[in-house]
Amino acid sequence: MFGGLKKKLQEAVKKVSESIAKEPTPEASKHTESEVIKKIERELEKEEKKEEMISPSQVEKEVKEIIQEEEKIYDREQEVEKKIDKIKEREIEEELIEDNKIKTKSDIKEEKKRFGFFKKITEKKLTEEDVNNILKELEMAMMENDVAVEVVEKISSSLKKELVGASVKRGDVEKIITEALRKAMFSVLGTEHIDIEKLIESKPTPASGSPEPLLVMMLGFNGVGKTTTLAKLAHKYKKYSPVLAAGDTFRAASIEQLEEHSRRLDVKIVKSKYGADSAAVIFDAKKHAAAIGSKVVFADTAGRSHTNVNLMDELRKVVRVNKPDLKVLVLDSLAGNDIYEQARLFDEAVGVDAIILTKSDVYDRGGAALSAAYALKKPILFLGTGQEYTDLIEFSPQVIVKNLLE
Repeated sequence: MFGGLKKKLQEAVKKVSESIAKEPTPEASKHTESEVIKKIERELEKEEKKEEMISPSQVEKEVKEIIQEEEKIYDREQEVEKKIDKIKEREIEEELIEDNKIKTKSDIKEEKKRFGFFKKITEKKLTEEDVNNILKELEMAMMENDVAVEVVEKISSSLKKELVGASVKRGDVEKIITEALRKAMFSVLGTEHIDIEKLIESKPTPASGSPEPLLVMMLGFNGVGKTTTLAKLAHKYKKYSPVLAAGDTFRAASIEQLEEHSRRLDVKIVKSKYGADSAAVIFDAKKHAAAIGSKVVFADTAGRSHTNVNLMDELRKVVRVNKPDLKVLVLDSLAGNDIYEQARLFDEAVGVDAIILTKSDVYDRGGAALSAAYALKKPILFLGTGQEYTDLIEFSPQVIVKNLLE
């Protein structure tokens, strides 16, 4: 699903990283190239000797702390760098005093100045101009892969805040940019997870004392795959004896399609004739499920355009009458940038609780996930990856971001 976006992002990060890493510094320009190289070589030889003095247990401790705090890894690296700098300065001072090479405070200042020069020519402080160049490349990569403008702006703002003024080693520029991009993307995708199984198990019993099933209502545009996705959910949670509600009483053959799924899955279905009141069909399905001890109802609804006022009013009625526990918006990954507007308008009309993205197996750009998640600030539950009942994989923000950037 994310091959295209992944390739473009990696190309953009590599391009700007190499550009920044090669950029000359004011300090280095004061010396000839050969002089700088010789100085660096001499300093590196000294640093290699000094690194042997650092306790292995101390290094191991630092690494463990960094791994445990994944979200703060960059901040921790910065802290460690500062500590190492101080240790190196102190070691230089102690070594020279021990060798009787310096005796006064002014001598110490000179040696510290020398150490500072070495640090400056091997590090780069990212300016606003550097970051703007980075953003220009990344923004183009995201927009070419169906990431909505609003999402691009959000990610760019986060990157700018993270990177401007940051001091980075020239060999680590790509790593630092990638880490900042990872944080920004995770902030877009990392909404609170919804566990349908937990919702089913924890459904409270009403005052009447009769068990009431969880009602999951499927919403979405025409042709996005609501009915097939509903059947996949019924298969996934079959142990709870799901009841299917044929609430799409408008589309030709929709009831027959759901009947076929119920036959294959060996689960109950509640239906009516075409043109019947969708709200009433779903209401009857809830009553039937309660009567037979089913713990969940998956309700189909008619596909409708988010711009059709009359159909959206009808959907409001269905929701108002049945009060679903979970309203799931099914979106077609291939819709690209239009996903953002679809998600926003459906949410304004009836309030969306979660998202499922279909056809992700044939969609390479990847921007749809970022756009949909940011539009609603609601979790993506699953990705549809085919026509089989098992072709429904759980959406993991951590895995998605990792796959995009590694």
